[in-house]
Order: sequence, then C-alpha cells, then structure tokens
Amino acid sequence: MPSHAESTPPSAVDPGKRIRLRRQMLLLATVLALGGIVVLAFLTRIPLPLRLAVGLTDLIASAVLFLVVRQKFT
Repeated sequence: MPSHAESTPPSAVDPGKRIRLRRQMLLLATVLALGGIVVLAFLTRIPLPLRLAVGLTDLIASAVLFLVVRQKFT
C-alpha cells in the first residue's frame, strides 16, 4: 500500500516545502558543478583518466539535477 507522500501529486504538496526542495536541489546541483570543475582543473595529483571520470560525472549529475528542477519546479 503506497504511503500518503507517494500518492500525493506534486502540485498538492505544501508550497513552502516545494520552494525549500527546489532551493536544496539547486544548491546541490551548483555544488556538484563547482566540485566537478575543481576536480578537472586543480587536482593534478590524481591520474588524468580518473580525474576526467570523476569531474565529468559530477558535471553530468549537476546538469541532470538542473534539468529536473527546471521540469518539476517551474
């Protein structure tokens, strides 16, 4: 049996909660993007293939979060 939170459509959720969730997701996406840039540009002691994998994964995850925020919270 689904819980109440799972069965409630997103538009019926408390507006304050939606704003807080949107802000948290934007903050997380920004931190991921900055972390990816830092890994790619400044962590030269990590081997290049690993640095590329970690940095690009962070940037892709950040882009996905930005898209989710744009689709769900506009």
